[in-house]
Amino acid sequence: MNDKKFDLNKAAHEVFLEKGYKNTNISDITSKAGMAVGSFYKHYQSKEELFLEIYIKENEKIRNQLIDTIDWNGQPIDVIDDIFNYLLEVVLNNNILAEWNKVDISDTLHKYYYSEEGKADYTFHHFLKNIFHERLNQETYEKETMDKIIKVYDLIYYIDCHITSKDFEDYEETLRTLIKYFLKGAFS
Repeated sequence: MNDKKFDLNKAAHEVFLEKGYKNTNISDITSKAGMAVGSFYKHYQSKEELFLEIYIKENEKIRNQLIDTIDWNGQPIDVIDDIFNYLLEVVLNNNILAEWNKVDISDTLHKYYYSEEGKADYTFHHFLKNIFHERLNQETYEKETMDKIIKVYDLIYYIDCHITSKDFEDYEETLRTLIKYFLKGAFS
């Protein structure tokens, strides 16, 4: 990343973290970076493009912290509670990650994370699938049954990439309940 693009990226991260996506304009970012608005367009086509780049990095950072924080050997129900509690606390207090459910940019975020590129680059998604596979192997499920259970995990990922709290009342709590009872059935 060249210096000007790096400066824009750093400034954008700070401004988005402070103000969120909707309340940030390009001039806020370029002003913070100490450059003219025209310089922005040498590196990015839109605020949306820059935000997606910032979001991906922020999400990766927070998810890696989560991986280091959670006791992955605990009971599956406890692990899910720990994941949701951590994410809700962190996401609600992070103006970048809180955009996942906000109308102005959520479609762009969801499309990216459900795209082949997004799924391929999302290390937390791969980490969860690997943990899930390991736990299912410990339960000595047959391959066919494991494949069916993994398909349910894929459905949950699909739901999370297509539904937000604006689409479904009490979405986060309902998703948590769905996952808990799914795991309870799989690991009882």
